[in-house]
Amino acid sequence: MQKYSGSTKGGTHYSYLSQSGLENNLLIFIHGVGMKLDVWDQQTMYFSKSYKAISYDLLGHGHSSMIEKNIDLDDYVEQLYELILHLNINNFSLVGHSMGSLIGVAFALKYPKMVNSIVALNMVFNRKQEDQNIVLNRAEQVLRSNKIVNIETTLNRWFRGKTGNTEIKKIEKIRKWLTKLSPLAYGRAYKIFALSDKMFTNSLSKLDMPVMYLTGDDDPNSTTQMSIDMASITPKGISASIKDEAHMMAYISADKVNPLINNFLIKFTN
Repeated sequence: MQKYSGSTKGGTHYSYLSQSGLENNLLIFIHGVGMKLDVWDQQTMYFSKSYKAISYDLLGHGHSSMIEKNIDLDDYVEQLYELILHLNINNFSLVGHSMGSLIGVAFALKYPKMVNSIVALNMVFNRKQEDQNIVLNRAEQVLRSNKIVNIETTLNRWFRGKTGNTEIKKIEKIRKWLTKLSPLAYGRAYKIFALSDKMFTNSLSKLDMPVMYLTGDDDPNSTTQMSIDMASITPKGISASIKDEAHMMAYISADKVNPLINNFLIKFTN
């Protein structure tokens, strides 16, 4: 097995694990706000036995460049499209987390013939206006102050109930990532995240590939009911929720999440 990394002409940093014979089994991982491709290490290692497992840094995150102009969700979609052209690939499955799920769904709606299936982890959908305003206010606060604020509150929300020694060490790594991230990149992405979930209210029915909406019972924002609602609208949609897990479940409890993703891909894609 070999690990490759590089950057596109547009400045997107990517990495993938691959072994001979898996060039046509493609799986792309899309992280959420404030993260970077390393957050998927437990997934890319797990799935590299059966797939060419690709991860990349979102605009302004990790080692990827930031666009100077004001951006919207479609800029993140086009970032992924540019990566796909750079790698010269087609017919793949997407695994997104949080905002990465929004990007994955938006990509599949724009380029449906390229996508075999989607796994949308901890995706938000049709939030109440007051809940959306809370998230939007957080984003605006970051942009105004040019500082990522309330990191501890964010971590408590993302890792609800995780207090073991190993878990604390993993949470500390995320804390360091957040403190080193550009507030502009974080604030812009967070604002788009705050405003984008309602745009899918009338479009999930247009997804013609299998989609699994997977969240955690303890995720206060990407709720179990949201996943159920999205699956009911999506023609080939299913939903599931993991007990005692919250927003960062794929990172903190990969041993629970990876088999569910794998079973879905085997059953509905391969």
